[in-house]
Amino acid sequence: MPIFETRIVARSLEDLRALGGLGLDLKHRAARQEDRNRFVVPAFLDDADIKRVKAAGYAVHVIQDLSAVLEARKREVTGGNRFRAARRVPDMAVRSVEGYLTPEEIEEALVNLNDQHPDLVETITLPHRTWEGRTSHAVRLGKPDPADRTALLFTGSMHAREWGGSDICVSFLIGLVRAYTEGTALHYGGKVFRADQVRAILDHLTVIVFPDVNPDGKHYSQTVAPMWRKNRNPNAGADPGHPGVDLNRNFDFLWHSGIGTSTDPASNIYRGEQPHSEPEIRNLLYLLDTFASIACYVDIHSYSQLILYSWGDDDNQSVDPQQNFANPEYDGVRGILEDVRYREYISPMDEIVAIGLAQRMNAALKAVRGGDGYTVQESSGLYPTTGTSTDYAFSRGFAEASANRIQGWTIEFGEEFIPPYDEMRKIIMEVGAAMTELCWSMAAERAVP
Repeated sequence: MPIFETRIVARSLEDLRALGGLGLDLKHRAARQEDRNRFVVPAFLDDADIKRVKAAGYAVHVIQDLSAVLEARKREVTGGNRFRAARRVPDMAVRSVEGYLTPEEIEEALVNLNDQHPDLVETITLPHRTWEGRTSHAVRLGKPDPADRTALLFTGSMHAREWGGSDICVSFLIGLVRAYTEGTALHYGGKVFRADQVRAILDHLTVIVFPDVNPDGKHYSQTVAPMWRKNRNPNAGADPGHPGVDLNRNFDFLWHSGIGTSTDPASNIYRGEQPHSEPEIRNLLYLLDTFASIACYVDIHSYSQLILYSWGDDDNQSVDPQQNFANPEYDGVRGILEDVRYREYISPMDEIVAIGLAQRMNAALKAVRGGDGYTVQESSGLYPTTGTSTDYAFSRGFAEASANRIQGWTIEFGEEFIPPYDEMRKIIMEVGAAMTELCWSMAAERAVP
């Protein structure tokens, strides 16, 4: 059955949010208000979905039949494993942008980097096998360091169909390692990081990268169903006919609230049977628990050209600290459209830091090839969400007295889930520049004698 890229038009914010009850594949973060009585959200619908939405009173504009587009994208996944014959970092740099990476190639790339530069790259074997039995790896990048040295964490491809997140992470790693070991500048189009800046990053920081959070889902997306979003949990105890959990709704941040999540396994935003039920999420938690000095976390997604900062469950406010996610007094009113009593507390300094660093990342991204750059905004937008990675990471510093405060951002790259690879090459440079800029901003003050 063909899937169509569409735009659904609602007459009010209430109507827009009511779409969530129809079990549709909506691109929530791309929702926009275009006029006083015109709200638009991209959706990926089959013929039956389109009929249901129209019957519910919404206008649906069909943009294109995605069948041919998705088949073309599948052909942009390289065959074989390109890194078995290209183990040296300069060769890997060339091969890494020849087409979308498979889960096997991503793992091979991490092993190669460790083998070639064990003094600079440490492979981290993550403890939880995926539902299909895969063992995942992350890497720690930087000179051997004390445990309390400031760390940054980057993750990619939490959602299966967002293939490019892993490619961005792998190219970012290769670029930093190559520039550091060769003592050269790091070029991202019009954005250049000097050799001394690269050296400062790896001499003064710990950089942790988990490129492929959801390898089972990515494999299924690349070989069977390109629009697959979730992992491959068989959901044996819930609904075996509808496998998969949305990993970015499975974190223990207001998980029980149900805001922006679903309890229906058939839904693309199914939150799972309990928080942290998924092995892929427990692997990420292992990194957060192991590296207690993580201060910044960036989770890379597609699409919408956004850089998002916390919170995602409701609009921010910096006046009343009692209005916070841990206060049960406000259970049931968070994220409710008509309820103006609740807004999520963020300290003025935390918000200043979150926005300031997001703007620095955006300026670096924009410098790569010009244009307008991305939009920096709070995560909640028109569709509040809970159970997400960056809000969970940020919340740890509030919920656990011993936890480090982690500033988190979601980068939503590009203008479609799986861009044509020629466009993906440019996006790899843009987001790589943003990631490197965040690292440099954290390293700069530590590099001063």
